[in-house]
Amino acid sequence: MDTWEPAPRAQDEENRSHNCCLQVGNAYIIVYSVTDRGSFESASELRIQLRRTRQAENIPIILVGNKTDLVRRREVSVEEGRACAVVFDCKFIETSAALQHNVAELFEGVVRQLRLRRDGSEAGDQCRATPARQESLTKRARRFLGRLVARKVALKARSKSCHDLAVL
Repeated sequence: MDTWEPAPRAQDEENRSHNCCLQVGNAYIIVYSVTDRGSFESASELRIQLRRTRQAENIPIILVGNKTDLVRRREVSVEEGRACAVVFDCKFIETSAALQHNVAELFEGVVRQLRLRRDGSEAGDQCRATPARQESLTKRARRFLGRLVARKVALKARSKSCHDLAVL
């Protein structure tokens, strides 16, 4: 959902689309501009709404400070972004869409977070499964190899600035 709209819309229509988007996502990327404190505050409000709407679910959320290339116009420090992420219990990264800095890492991090949560829930499901319904050797081998390959790719592509996106 992109909350920036060039043309004003009716308040009811905007609220419906906003609530619908908060209900359907598997992961959320909340982006603010490091050159606009108002967007940072709006991102915090959106995070609160998201937690209220989907509080029982373990959904990956990444707070993103964008426009890091505009250093002289910065209004929100890296420390403020990190502190906000800690308070809201979500991941944090800074990017520059104009320079493509950390953009690929951001999206790779989202995929990693989704996989970590999926694998964690599958492990929980297997613990609750009855012993009579065991997984076949072929399926276990495929799952093992899939995780092994994913780990090697993740280790090669890991960036210093967002290495924490690979962990829960």
